[in-house]
Amino acid sequence: MVGIHTRTHGTSYDDKGLTLDAEFAASAQSIEEFLERAAPEVMIEVTTLNPTCGQPAISHISAAFSRGVHVVTANKGPIAHAYATLREQARAAQVEFRFESTVMDGAPVFNQFRNNLPGVNVLAFTGALNSTTKVIVTAMQQGLTFAEGVLRAQALGIAEADVSYDVDGWDSAAKGAAIANVLMGASVTPALVKREGLGELKGEELRRLAAEDKTIVLVSRGTRTADGSIQLQVTPEILPRTDMLASGGGTSNVLLFDTDLMGTIGTVTVNPGVEQTAYGLFSDLVDIAKTL
Repeated sequence: MVGIHTRTHGTSYDDKGLTLDAEFAASAQSIEEFLERAAPEVMIEVTTLNPTCGQPAISHISAAFSRGVHVVTANKGPIAHAYATLREQARAAQVEFRFESTVMDGAPVFNQFRNNLPGVNVLAFTGALNSTTKVIVTAMQQGLTFAEGVLRAQALGIAEADVSYDVDGWDSAAKGAAIANVLMGASVTPALVKREGLGELKGEELRRLAAEDKTIVLVSRGTRTADGSIQLQVTPEILPRTDMLASGGGTSNVLLFDTDLMGTIGTVTVNPGVEQTAYGLFSDLVDIAKTL
């Protein structure tokens, strides 16, 4: 690791490799300055989500490509807003672009199709992809308040920097747009996703549902229609606990794909945390190393 550039702590460089106790000096004035000084082979981009435009992450990634630098990112915004453009920039620069941690905390989604499912086309997908809202709902069913549920999610390190992005469905919309853009050939943004957040959850209702062995889950759906267009939505749904989308507790997520050759296949993560997101970055780095 030859350089780290942060928004709040400053910037640190060491051509021989940074140590865990590296000291940070004043921040580089731009991503261009940082890349020129660090001269990395791969840039790992982990800024926070901006669901409305995907910036500044898009500019960070584009700057790396223009310098012949491979990119790994955990930020779903660029994939949801500018995937096709960034993919072509990477191809033109003859560098690799990986983003496994953008949807399911590092569990194989995009790499699964890239490496293991040649010729398989995605017709539709359904997922429970937002851990924060699941933690909030569970906390409220246990008698805590909405605010206490948010604090629990933040303590786990899984909430977006602006938790409204989770609660209002923007995180799920960005993930749905990213899946559609990469695996279904779409050209959509989160703004084009029909979106309904959790709204004003009521503890009494959630506890009543829990007594009936039901819960509320923020569900993402994408479908290719007969005319070839792709419809995307994020909506809260009341589901029985036995439903696959609701069966996982804690931060667990489920993503199911309807395909032409493999029927319905899926990925499940059981209580992932920030370590699994970090592992997704590592696995992408290893994947890029294999191509060099």
